[in-house]
Amino acid sequence: MLDSGLLGRFYQFGEIVLLLLYVHFLWICFTLLGFIIFGIGPSTVAMFAVFRKWSMGEGDLPTFKLFWTVYRKEFAKSNLLGVILLGFGYMLYVNFNFLTLTNETWESVVRVMLIVATMVYVLMLSYIFPMYVHYENSLFGYFKNAILLAIYAPFRTIYLIAACLTLYYLFFYFPVFIFFVGASLTSFVVMFISYRTFLRLEYKQEVLQTNEG
Repeated sequence: MLDSGLLGRFYQFGEIVLLLLYVHFLWICFTLLGFIIFGIGPSTVAMFAVFRKWSMGEGDLPTFKLFWTVYRKEFAKSNLLGVILLGFGYMLYVNFNFLTLTNETWESVVRVMLIVATMVYVLMLSYIFPMYVHYENSLFGYFKNAILLAIYAPFRTIYLIAACLTLYYLFFYFPVFIFFVGASLTSFVVMFISYRTFLRLEYKQEVLQTNEG
């Protein structure tokens, strides 16, 4: 029994590692297929779609077929999503590094506003890709609901950010992992935690609707 349990866990761990390596390889290839600029959005969405299925217990689905199907289907919409996210991120970066005002008071006020905007951006970024592959919505709806979910479930959000910071330190001290599983491991962790947050939210909504009924 003990041997069987240990072997089963070791086998499952090996499956996860192979999946991470394979999906990361697909993510790189399909990002390059779209000349990076037009490939990173749909390949990231496809990667999250794969890990969503795994989080739902549907890990036996053909990975390449699912990845390619999502990549092709969401190519235009996910590129628009990526452009908006990159645009916001770029504007924040430029303002943080090159903003100078003659009035020191106004500069301090603007910098505080930028810090708040950056925090909102990080919160939104934490949930937007998992929400994109899990729910049907408009682009504006994804942005709005990602921020609302982060506020509505603060402890789960802190847990998610803490997990991402842990990965950041892992990649910082062992940068070799970035080349082999950087994108896939990050999306795997984010999707795994986010999916359970979605389940809790949906359960609370069902209970609320039942009580109201």
